[in-house]
Amino acid sequence: MQQYVLGFAFEQASAQVALIIKARPAWQAGRLNGIGGKVEPGETALQAMVREFREEADVSTEVGEWDLYAVLRGDGFEVFTFRATLDSARFAQLRSCTDEAVVAIPVFSEQLAKHALSNVPWLIAAAQDPDCGRIVLTVDYAGGAKERARQALEATGAP
Repeated sequence: MQQYVLGFAFEQASAQVALIIKARPAWQAGRLNGIGGKVEPGETALQAMVREFREEADVSTEVGEWDLYAVLRGDGFEVFTFRATLDSARFAQLRSCTDEAVVAIPVFSEQLAKHALSNVPWLIAAAQDPDCGRIVLTVDYAGGAKERARQALEATGAP
């Protein structure tokens, strides 16, 4: 199973989030997404998040700055989703290091709603939930997920 990381870094003093304008894969091209990529062999997801953020946004972070808050699973993939808060000085240092542009977007903007991948707005909202530090959301994109959820609900005796 291929593992990925996805990170949303927020500016401490404002309601902005660092995102990337995707160039690939084709189905994501031109859309806003969090910053991340593949977990390399021998790396933990947290180590991959630190590395990917440095490689794509040119800002060094530490493992302890990232909080895991969601895991997205599908057929053949798993995405560990993290959040971090940066002070204004470090957030201002964000810059594009690849052919995919890094941008700072207001969290509650029309641009985010129009141009982000479909799960990005709710992943950003979940990252800002006060309970985020206590829970980890698990989202199942795999085939049959809805049926498994229905069966689990029925097993509880709920109508």
